[in-house]
Amino acid sequence: MQQVLSKAFLALVSLTAGFRVLTLQAQLEPIQIPGKFDLSGRTELSQPGFQIRIHQANEDLLNTESEREKVLTGMRPDSLGFPLENFAKETGATREDWILGHTFLVEGAIDLEQDGQAAGAANEEQIIPGIPGFEEKTSFLTAEILILIEIPEPGTYSFGLNASGGFTVTTGNVNDVMDIIRIAEVDGHQEAMTTRFDLNFEQTGIYQFRTLWYTGDGNASFEWWTLDSEENRILLNTEGGLRTFSNQPDPLTSFVRSTPSPDAKGVFLNQSALEIEIKHDLSSVSNDSIAATLNGEPVTPQIQVTGDTLNVSIELNELSAFTQYDWTLSFDSESGIREIASSFTTAVFGAEGLLFIEAEDFDFGRGQWEQRTPTGMTGAYPGGAYRNRGNGAGETDVDADTDFGVDYFEDPSTNGKPLSAYRPDTGVETVRRTSQEDTKRGTFSVITNHSVTDNNKGEWLNYTREFPLSANGSKFEYHIFVRASSEGTPINASLGLVSANPESGELTVNTVALLNPGRATADSNTFELFPLRETDSQPGEGDALARVELGGTEVLRMTTLAESSHDLDYFIFLPAASTVEPGEIISFARDGNHLVIEYAGTLKSAASLTSEYTPVKEASSPFTVIPENSQTFFIAE
Repeated sequence: MQQVLSKAFLALVSLTAGFRVLTLQAQLEPIQIPGKFDLSGRTELSQPGFQIRIHQANEDLLNTESEREKVLTGMRPDSLGFPLENFAKETGATREDWILGHTFLVEGAIDLEQDGQAAGAANEEQIIPGIPGFEEKTSFLTAEILILIEIPEPGTYSFGLNASGGFTVTTGNVNDVMDIIRIAEVDGHQEAMTTRFDLNFEQTGIYQFRTLWYTGDGNASFEWWTLDSEENRILLNTEGGLRTFSNQPDPLTSFVRSTPSPDAKGVFLNQSALEIEIKHDLSSVSNDSIAATLNGEPVTPQIQVTGDTLNVSIELNELSAFTQYDWTLSFDSESGIREIASSFTTAVFGAEGLLFIEAEDFDFGRGQWEQRTPTGMTGAYPGGAYRNRGNGAGETDVDADTDFGVDYFEDPSTNGKPLSAYRPDTGVETVRRTSQEDTKRGTFSVITNHSVTDNNKGEWLNYTREFPLSANGSKFEYHIFVRASSEGTPINASLGLVSANPESGELTVNTVALLNPGRATADSNTFELFPLRETDSQPGEGDALARVELGGTEVLRMTTLAESSHDLDYFIFLPAASTVEPGEIISFARDGNHLVIEYAGTLKSAASLTSEYTPVKEASSPFTVIPENSQTFFIAE
């Protein structure tokens, strides 16, 4: 039998009250269970056993926690788009539900097996309620098991599960995703294996546990036990074991949901408020105790109480693109001061001044680029401007007077005639993408859209574009994002600026940013938007976004680095927030016939209020103005 040790498993023991209690001579620390989760007095303990809600599907399901939680909430549609029907039998159920699953109250041990046959490490097996289902099958089960466990005295207890399938065990406030304690988890379907974990209870009491258990097309068994001082396995709710109950307690004060949701990504910039819902026992929650912060600054929340539901609203003003906003909400609860903390990150789309480059629209004709029509740099772009442009397919010599090695470089062994109809005379593979997710570009959508596939080590693409300049001719700084995918190998590429040596004419490439998230995506068809990071960043580490200065005609080169093979869809250029403090006139005073100006930033002057202001030559603060004209106006920027 295979044994899996959870992160809480400990090896050495001492004795307390007949149960296995672990000492500090352990390999790992046990998971701590605070006394605030004791539910003593919040329910009767009149029903020994456990509660199980069981759903059986008649089609294949993914063996993942997220998929099976969708089943139990009715959010997983069937193959026709309707709610996934429950095929478990309802006989003996205390509550029937043909979508969310039937609920049963079961006495005795948690020792379930599809046929009631011996399985696992301790044997008092009983049939899984409702199974076999109406099609006489025992596969694709999804179950929620709720139990109250009585802990007779403080200490560390060693538990074990023997289960086929996958499962997730949680305790704490099981109704609150922000206040649960994840104990053990096994993703996917497998034959029965043992998982052991150790819990240290701060105080005697009654503690609720929730288990999500699910199976695929195979055996179904699940048992839960503790170890005594002699290493004997004693099933819960059997002689000598911990007592369990199926009674459901009055729930603790719980976070229900927020909008945006906890840790949400891609929140639109027009989100006007953060809405938080708190539910259940509000008897100890006073309005005066409710406090909130946004990015560390206190904010005044709007509060509304309806029955057992507390709604809190925090106003959001002028959100910035691709920015993380941290928030907290604190209030008095039945177990003391409760603080909920989370964050959300805004989308790139919706920001002002966004520029786009389509990955398939690389240069052609040995340095030429499309300047007659918008290509995402000057407005909405339907796509397709580079169709049939370029050549060089089949070339292996970069000096063959073709685009190969000038506008793009492919591994010569693969620089053949591509399958794509978009740019068939180049050696670059492209694939057409037409879904809404693939074609949207913020305020517009492309109609003709392709991704560049199979970018491998050493291959590169050049992109020449005209970037905006400021009124005084200076460049702007940008954060750059790339929509990319990869199946298996971590994405790894660099972005460089190509320039020519004014004397020799030789080209140099200055690397300005890295695309190195340190991972792949789910598969080659699953694209994600990744930020480019600073050139000294390590793969998958750090959050420092590159700031790349661009303006006027620029030649960008995207190069695939070692051990990477990925697909590219498009680039986004987001104007970076200025790091320069705004200028200001601090003071001015008369010194005889002169005026002395103290300022911060750049001092500029003009002949009239409506004239263009230009920098004052060789000015530094404080600056002495010697009158030369009848009037001169000054500002600092």
